[in-house]
Parts: sequence; structure tokens; C-alpha cells
Amino acid sequence: MIAIVGSVVANLLVGWLGKLIFSVSPAFLPLTPPPTIIFTTLYLVAATAVYAVINLFAANPPRVFNLVALVAVILSLIPNVLMLVNPSAMPLPVPAESITFGAVLVLMIQHVVAYAITVWAFVKWAPTR
Repeated sequence: MIAIVGSVVANLLVGWLGKLIFSVSPAFLPLTPPPTIIFTTLYLVAATAVYAVINLFAANPPRVFNLVALVAVILSLIPNVLMLVNPSAMPLPVPAESITFGAVLVLMIQHVVAYAITVWAFVKWAPTR
């Protein structure tokens, strides 16, 4: 729960600050609060399930989770980079002109912030067998 609440609050703050710094268009939907809250929560519920499975089978769950989470955050950045390369391929109703380097950078920072909070919270407080 700490990872989810902490990540949602931090991502809302990062999104708000990022929109101020980079003058992100309001049409760039991934940085609006509803998607930030929904997707951060969904991905962290999945991370919790992954940690639970790792905890059942791994000899050193925190170390294995660190590696899995690192791979996951790197993979999560690929669609963001592709969004910059080909904005018209975006599956969501996001106008191509709203996809700027600053907007995508803020989105990528949100991914890294959620990753850092999640790894910290799970390694610090999640039980291991």
C-alpha cells in the first residue's frame, strides 16, 4: 500500500511540476490525473503480485525483485521513446502536436519515480519468507 500511495502522490506531483516546467499541452492525456492514478495503481498492483510470486520461489526475493523491476522500468520506457519517434502511431486519442520531448520526459520521469518508490518500499517493508 505504501508503494501504491507513495507512487501515485509522487507521480501526480511530478506531472504537475513537469507541466509547469515544460509547458505541456493539456491535450497530452497521459499526464492528466485520471490516467496517472489509474495506470500507476494498476501497474503497482501487478508489481505486488510479481513480488509475491518471487517471494515464494526465490532464495533472495529483494535481489530478484530489484532485477525484475529494473528490467520492467526499462521496458516501460520503450513506448515513450517510440511515442517521440512516431507520434501518429499513438493508440490513444492524443493529438500528435501535444507529444513533445518535455511531455514524454515527464512521463518517463514518472515511470522512474514509481520504480524507485516501489523497490524501496518492497525491499524495506515487504515480508520475505
